[in-house]
Amino acid sequence: MSSSENKKFPYNELRPGQMEIAEIVKDVIEKNSIAIINAPTGFGKTAAVIKGIVESNAEKILWIVRTVNEIDPVIRELKRFNLDYSFLFSAKRTCPLFRNQSDNAISSEDFWENCRMARIKGSCNYYVKSIELSNKDIWDVIDRIASFSSLEQAYAIVNKINSCPFFSLAELSKDTRFIIATYPYYFKDEIFERVLDFLDLNKLVVVVDEAHSLMNAHSILETTITLRDLEQSVNELKEYGYSNTEIEKVILNIYEIAKELKPKSDEIVRKVDKNKFKDSLDYLDIIADVSEDIREKKFQRYFNGNNAIRVYLTHLLSWLSSLKNDNSYLFVSTNDGIYKLISTPLDPSTVVSNPLQKVRSAILISGTIPPGDFVNEMLNINKNRTFYDAEIMLGIKGRIGKSMTIVLGDVSTLYKTRGEVMYKRISYYLNQISKLDGVKLFVYPSYDLMERIVKGLNDQIHHIEESKDTSLESVLNEVSKDSNIIINSVAGGKITEGIEITEGGKSKIKIVAIIGIPYPQRDAYLIAQEEVLSKRLGITKTKYYLYKIAAYIRIKQALGRAIRSPDDKGIYFLMDYRYLYGEIKKLLRLKYNKVTKSIDEFNDTMPEIINFLRSSS
Repeated sequence: MSSSENKKFPYNELRPGQMEIAEIVKDVIEKNSIAIINAPTGFGKTAAVIKGIVESNAEKILWIVRTVNEIDPVIRELKRFNLDYSFLFSAKRTCPLFRNQSDNAISSEDFWENCRMARIKGSCNYYVKSIELSNKDIWDVIDRIASFSSLEQAYAIVNKINSCPFFSLAELSKDTRFIIATYPYYFKDEIFERVLDFLDLNKLVVVVDEAHSLMNAHSILETTITLRDLEQSVNELKEYGYSNTEIEKVILNIYEIAKELKPKSDEIVRKVDKNKFKDSLDYLDIIADVSEDIREKKFQRYFNGNNAIRVYLTHLLSWLSSLKNDNSYLFVSTNDGIYKLISTPLDPSTVVSNPLQKVRSAILISGTIPPGDFVNEMLNINKNRTFYDAEIMLGIKGRIGKSMTIVLGDVSTLYKTRGEVMYKRISYYLNQISKLDGVKLFVYPSYDLMERIVKGLNDQIHHIEESKDTSLESVLNEVSKDSNIIINSVAGGKITEGIEITEGGKSKIKIVAIIGIPYPQRDAYLIAQEEVLSKRLGITKTKYYLYKIAAYIRIKQALGRAIRSPDDKGIYFLMDYRYLYGEIKKLLRLKYNKVTKSIDEFNDTMPEIINFLRSSS
């Protein structure tokens, strides 16, 4: 296995700020405290953090990321440092036994129950092989893969040595200094205890990548069930011999209560009393036993070597169990015409405070860390901490790439200004912006506003619209066909926070236009969250985080799509007069190069914008 003692920095020189970050990381680890590091994408903060860790006396590092794609940049840097690692993400996604199932074919609970049963019955030769192999066998496979892709490395374990990627990598994790994993592996107790219970938290250093996402950490524990799931649960009971039994009466009662709670209008989210299901929680053990029995029978009847078995009762059991959590709340929704019952916590600190408080040290890194004492206030972590903000500490040297910001002061999406006249004016500006070279990212506050404004875009220009079902892969595929495409997206969605469109290390997105200020919609969910958080933070601080900080993060994340490396150049259009004043201007800390207050002023500015994009300097 590669030596973890190689401390040589893998680049020719340290950029401004990287040494400071490395020294802070080393210091907080040795003092058992927390580092909060704010630096833009392309700054090199991952390499700087690794340098600091390597030069410390940290024994074990768990590096947690939001998504599978975010594992890859960490692997890239660890390989450059010549450090060993393992990584963990959805076992379901790489399972070689149930390879014919799609991500949405069955629930994660079903997957794990199928996996467990296949292992018990000796039906999975990949698992058997993972037990027989040594950690050196696994490391030899992933170390030889030139790609930094975690998916490609996981598939190589299957293709080259016929072993289960998940269990092979889980075992390898015991023997490596660095483990990279997605958030649930640390913040969901049942997953952590199943996979990483060997970790000594008193010695563990946790690095939280994209730490601004902890604002919504409570969503990690969100569990949803549909009315159809309940109907199918009843059907299962009848099919497998449980008609006219006590368990059937329990599930039918849950079904009837759920029907009564259904909102009368579509697109409605409503908070309801979860105690309506309180009596059903006394039957969790019985539901678990019946679910197990039905799965056993389905395996005997249907299992032929690689097909996944679905038992609706298993998911119902998970949903009911989540209601037992004292911090969970229940909502009902008919969004997209599907009736859902959603169990979720509302305070992110109930998910992350204890896990990050009890480790030796935590390193929180992001390009959009909320300003102020976010760690103590929102996350409720009372531990000594050191804050480093590259832009504050380094000024212009702390910025990556070059950008030009134009504020359009004669438009707005403020509710009182909305109407066809305003939508047409915004569409006019977007059509002018569409003529600029490069991929354009247009960001709207909501799907509704996007739909209204997009109607006015020029049909001759190729553009796509994000929907709730849009995949990042489909967007990348469209961009590969047209280097001047327009991507219409919604603030806070998967595109503005998850996509990276690069070529040769440089961003292909040259233009980002933010239409309006993307404050979250104040629905029943957000009102309930206000009530919960205000008990701990007070209403003023609560609204600051839930609205102003949420909007700030959405804007900065969207703008960051254009600047992914020091050589990138981008144009930012802030399309709302509210950017000229108030807290949002203070939070963004952007230099406004131009402010236009009429169509003529805007058109007069376009030649300067074109020159900026085309200039080589």
